[in-house]
Amino acid sequence: MNWVSKLRKLNKENFICVGIDPIMNSISNLGIDLFGWCKLIIDSTAKDADAFKFQLAYFEENGVDGLEKLKKSIEYIKINYPEKIIIGDSKRSDIGSTARAYARSMYEYWGFDVSTINPYFGSDSIHPFAEMNGALVICKSSNESSNELQSLETKDSKFVYEKVLEIVKKCNKDNNLGIVVGATYPDELKKIRLNNLDIPILIPGLGFQGGDFKSTIQAGKGGLNILNSSRGICFPKESFESLLDYEKCVTEALLKFKKNIKEFD
Repeated sequence: MNWVSKLRKLNKENFICVGIDPIMNSISNLGIDLFGWCKLIIDSTAKDADAFKFQLAYFEENGVDGLEKLKKSIEYIKINYPEKIIIGDSKRSDIGSTARAYARSMYEYWGFDVSTINPYFGSDSIHPFAEMNGALVICKSSNESSNELQSLETKDSKFVYEKVLEIVKKCNKDNNLGIVVGATYPDELKKIRLNNLDIPILIPGLGFQGGDFKSTIQAGKGGLNILNSSRGICFPKESFESLLDYEKCVTEALLKFKKNIKEFD
C-alpha cells in the first residue's frame, strides 16, 4: 500500500499534518533533548493527526546527533503509530543516478512514506522517486518570492507552476505522486484543484505563514488535501511555565487547528 492508498483508506477529504520543525533555541528552554521533544510532539498530537512531516534541514543543522534523533523519531512513529503517514520534507532534486540515490536514501534508509522534491530538473528528477514510493512535488510554494519563478508565463500562455503539474501528471503512472501548493495562494490552489480532483495536495502555510482557513479549504474542495501546520502547533507561544504546560499548549494548538478546518470542511 503506497502513501496515496494509505490516505484514501482514511476516507476523508482534509487530513491533518503536524510539521516537526525542531527550532533548537526554543527546545533548549524546555529542558529536553531533540528526541525527547520529537516524542512529546508525536505523542501529544497522534490522536488527531493523520501525518507527520519532518523538515530535514532542522535536523541536519545539528549534525550527526540530529540525524540520529531523526532516525529514532521515524522508527518511534512506525512502531507506535504505524497508521500515520510520515513525510520527509527535504525538497531533494537531481538527475540520473544521483536522483536515484536521493530516492533510496529517503525511502530505503530513512523509511519515509513519501518525500517532497523540487522539479527544477524536469521529469528526470521525478522518475526515480515515482519508481519507488512516489513524491510530493513542489508546484506553488507558500513563500512570497515563489512568484519570481513559479508564476512566470510560458510561451503557451501557462504559468510555470501549471507546467510543473503537467509534468507530474505525465510521470504519475503508479498513482503515487502529489504536489505541494501553499495556503497563501488560494486562487492558484482553486485553479489547480478544479480539474485535478484525484491528485493529493500538501498544503503548508496555514496559520503562522498567513494562510486563511476558509479560502484554502474551499479552494481545495473535492480532493485529498494534507493540511499542514508546523510552528503554529509546535511553538504556539513564546514561553511556557513548565514542560507540562508546553505539552498542554501543543495539544490545544492542534485541536484549534482541527476546529478551524472542521468549520469550513
